[in-house]
Amino acid sequence: MALVRSIDSSEIVDDCAYGVLGKSQFYVGLEKCIGDLRGMLLDKDVSVVGAQSMGGGGKTSLALGLCNDPQIKEYFHENVVFITVSQSPNLIGILETMWEKIGGRKKQEFQNLEDGHKQLQQLILRQPKSTLVILDDVWSRIHLENLLFEGPGYKTVVTTRDRSNIPTTQTTRLYQLPLLCKEDALSLFCFWAFGRTSIPSTIDANLVKEVQAECGGLPLALKVIGSCLRGEPHDVWERAKDQISRGESISDYHKKGLIKLLEISIDSLDDVARECFLDLGLFPEERKISADALLDIWVYVRNLQWHNAFSILSDFASRNLLNLTGNPWSRVAISYGSASELYFSQHGVMRELALHLGSQDGGDHRKRFLMPRKEASLPEKWEMLNHRACDVQLLSIQT
Repeated sequence: MALVRSIDSSEIVDDCAYGVLGKSQFYVGLEKCIGDLRGMLLDKDVSVVGAQSMGGGGKTSLALGLCNDPQIKEYFHENVVFITVSQSPNLIGILETMWEKIGGRKKQEFQNLEDGHKQLQQLILRQPKSTLVILDDVWSRIHLENLLFEGPGYKTVVTTRDRSNIPTTQTTRLYQLPLLCKEDALSLFCFWAFGRTSIPSTIDANLVKEVQAECGGLPLALKVIGSCLRGEPHDVWERAKDQISRGESISDYHKKGLIKLLEISIDSLDDVARECFLDLGLFPEERKISADALLDIWVYVRNLQWHNAFSILSDFASRNLLNLTGNPWSRVAISYGSASELYFSQHGVMRELALHLGSQDGGDHRKRFLMPRKEASLPEKWEMLNHRACDVQLLSIQT
């Protein structure tokens, strides 16, 4: 087993200023949804709005769009805080960040959750002002309860896959994010497949529409499949259509069907790149992580030259298998084999795909062991393999 390195907090960025729509992104079909959400938020009798859809349904894009909505900015006087919660959140760390962002004060260190919640609630009551906090990607009702507060002008938006995470009260509203309509879905798909919002005249329009229709109006599927087919010849499109049509429909919010559909996005990867993609499952979702941490694994475990590893990283970004932020084109740093100014992040569904495919290695031939969530003890599967030889190359533990 090869132990490469630990990743400390300086290499993981939980940036609450992260709620800004990137100019390089393309969003479609959000205007009405933002308007609906805005109407709920500006109701004086509403303090919490929950936005629900399946993974990849556009919740984060909607939340970021709300952050940048002119009417929202004006109403809340720019007091808008965006926080990614995720599956295994550091709740005390989130409360400390909220203290800094909401109160405009130096980050406070809390003794425990109860202490943090109490102090932050008192701060909000002492400093009444219109404030919007967006809690993105909430997985647990228990987590959410530690992050909700009350105060004059204080409102919260929660995005989640599970509507049962949203408390049912007189001051709470639930918004179910719809899938994209056919026209918007085709525009989004074409943008990522062709760099324009319509089908080029030189392309088989019926084939494009068949592939797009199988994505079921789900933004993540449209984005990833479109990106992976960009520039590919007709026979690759035909093969993709046949593979997709054999899978399950995702139009009914079926998670298994979505994972099956997204498998097509890595079919064209060679064996080395596929192993690199599976390594992404070792890292937490929706976190900005130093690209050097990932590149180290590919160099020291996959035995790649640094520039070849960086080429794979760039290719994954172009396929929308992950996101890159920072300064990726710092030529001096890259020429010396450093990506210290570059961070990567991955959508939760893409991480689930990596975990799903990695688990198919099976039994004693598993190359990766990971604890995907913070737990009190080692997973039972690890205990079962205690006295057996394994081919494990990578071990990931969240602490």
